Amino acid sequence: MLFFKLWALMPLALLIVIGGPPHANGEPQLGSAVSPLASIVNPVRGILDPVVGVLSPVVEVVTGLAPIPGALLGAVAPHTDVLNPLLQSALLQNNITQFSSDIVTSLTAVVGLVANALLPVPPYLRPDQEAPKFGFVGEAYNVTTSDGYILGVFRVRSGTCRSYRSVVIIPPGVLSNAASFIFLKENSLVYRLARECNDVWLLTFRGYIFGRGHTRLSDTSSEFWDYYQYHWGVYDLPAQIEFVYRKTNSTRMRYFGVDQSGTALLFMNHVHGQRYQRFLAATYLFAPIGYLGRLKSVVFATLAVLRDGLTAAGALVLHNEVAFMNPTIHSVLYNLCGRISPITCYYIFQILAGNSREINYPLFPYMFANLLDSISVTTINYYLQQVGKINYMAYFDYGPAENLRRYNRTTPENVNIAATTVPCNFYALGSDSVTVPEDVLATYRALAPSARASFQVLDKYSGVSGLFAVDTEGIYGPAIRRLNADLASGA
Repeated sequence: MLFFKLWALMPLALLIVIGGPPHANGEPQLGSAVSPLASIVNPVRGILDPVVGVLSPVVEVVTGLAPIPGALLGAVAPHTDVLNPLLQSALLQNNITQFSSDIVTSLTAVVGLVANALLPVPPYLRPDQEAPKFGFVGEAYNVTTSDGYILGVFRVRSGTCRSYRSVVIIPPGVLSNAASFIFLKENSLVYRLARECNDVWLLTFRGYIFGRGHTRLSDTSSEFWDYYQYHWGVYDLPAQIEFVYRKTNSTRMRYFGVDQSGTALLFMNHVHGQRYQRFLAATYLFAPIGYLGRLKSVVFATLAVLRDGLTAAGALVLHNEVAFMNPTIHSVLYNLCGRISPITCYYIFQILAGNSREINYPLFPYMFANLLDSISVTTINYYLQQVGKINYMAYFDYGPAENLRRYNRTTPENVNIAATTVPCNFYALGSDSVTVPEDVLATYRALAPSARASFQVLDKYSGVSGLFAVDTEGIYGPAIRRLNADLASGA
């Protein structure tokens, strides 16, 4: 028994021995001290990564075959929602679940403090503080939504521009945040746009690092986490668009984004019609999620089959939060992906999102200060409910009884994608196994005719490539060129 317990401590011991993070692109990781043992251990780590690299052909075979079982599981997923009506009832919205979640939160906070003392996780990357390091001006603001969420909004622009060609707004993608589009440093989308004299605004959705404030609720309450993509589109986007309008007086904003930025936009337009579309001149979206029925990722398809269990775990353990920013979980993720072996997490991303070499894993020590971010369980389950349902986009399905209470009807309302009339440029990612090009194209075809500006498949990229691309010109270039052409033509 003692032998077993000692071995259970080995992962922590390995983290302590590994010490300071590796250098990314020749630069020390921000603000972290290097362990005295690093000079001894770094050569060992240098040997380990090539050994792990030998597994690359195996991983590629696995990721190449993964879409087959993923598609099969996806076909089964719509028929596995057995317990959902019960789980979404008041059974999981009572003092017992709040109490159990409070216990877990308190325990993990203590463990997180200990882990952080031994292996400090660097501060979150703040766009307003990072921008000056690359020659830009950064500003930070807070915006409060009509239902009380306090969201951080960041402005990045070049101080050498005498005027600005356009105002660009960029919401975050799944499990990311307002810092996501600065991860690639000088080659990041934000800095490329700012360098060309665009006034760039990074937005926030509730639940993410810069959106955990509320006028009334604590982020350790289930009520705080009772939201999904509908709320991002109906509350968060409008509040921030109006704020940017008041600051810039622009009614010709350009909307850039990835995956769930598309979902939020479609919800906003379905509910509000032209009220906020009138501020937008065009959108440029990478793998936007409207329809998600053909998903082929074996991991996400498995989650779709098991989503009732995810619902129960979320309510009973962490206040309905997918808590990647929990102190303990964040420490483990950062130290695994940023200190020990970034290439291992590179392989994990390959399996999760699709086989693509366009993942710049040497920058993981820099990126994982913010990755992965926390969102609500309902947000994940919203997408999982769509798996296996072709050309289906509706409100969250809570089950007949809860639907009746929330919507005054037993089935959720369909989202009218054709309510989106602002010109949309869609960039499907050809190697993505989650937001597959067929779903992106189907969503594009469901837009109003006036909204179908352009559709292009970027073959070598997966769903995480927008944040981690090695060849940034290959993924950002088409959208930036399209933006420049639109500005030149006055579109």
